[in-house]
Amino acid sequence: MDEVEKEKLLVLLNKINDILEERVLILNRDIENQNKLIEQNKNQLQLITEEIVKNKEELVKIKEEKERITSDLESVQSEMKDLQSEIDKGLAEIEILASQMNSQKPKDDALSIIYSILNPIGSIIEDIVFLCTNSIKELEGKMNNLANELSKKGTLYSDFEQKKIQIEMKLDNAKGKNNYLNEQRGNLEIKLWESGIEKTKNENFKLNLQLLKSKCLLLIDDTNQGKELLDSDINMVLEIQDNLKSLYSKNGLTLTF
Repeated sequence: MDEVEKEKLLVLLNKINDILEERVLILNRDIENQNKLIEQNKNQLQLITEEIVKNKEELVKIKEEKERITSDLESVQSEMKDLQSEIDKGLAEIEILASQMNSQKPKDDALSIIYSILNPIGSIIEDIVFLCTNSIKELEGKMNNLANELSKKGTLYSDFEQKKIQIEMKLDNAKGKNNYLNEQRGNLEIKLWESGIEKTKNENFKLNLQLLKSKCLLLIDDTNQGKELLDSDINMVLEIQDNLKSLYSKNGLTLTF
């Protein structure tokens, strides 16, 4: 190989080496950025995972609270039904007593005295009416107490209903947050997976370029030292050139000399 050919070969080798050095620098920067991004996503994933755990614990507490409120609501509702049933029963008794009392009274109150004198049983009837009247008053007093108690239970029931509405809203918000956090975690896991693949691809690309660079530098040193290049060395230059083009192509890059 004459000096002209050696010079041409050396120019080609230096050009290949420059291309290799430039691409390795770019890959180093890309890999560094990917490492930072991966670390950021890992930290974010950890925070989200911790938040998911906390939110699940909160969900458990909210569900337990909802169960307690629902139980209290059902208990008050049952008590209200019992009170209403007792009131209905008392009202029915009052109605019966009133009916019995009215059936014993003379139709004309003006005749009651004459009716009592002429009818020896009249005083007994009046006693029955008196007893009925007292029983009705007692029942009415009891009904008023029951009605007051029912009113208090109604207020309590309304309070529990309001609490149930609030806890259900709280539960819905916690469930929505849980879905959002799980979606975010899924997205981060995908990003980490994709970043890992891209990083590995760049690292492999860089490693193959460095292997070619080692061969290239070896040939450059031999040429600069005036060593005679063999056909095998010339073939190696062509092989380096072809391998470099192939690596660029596999990584979606175009290379021209």
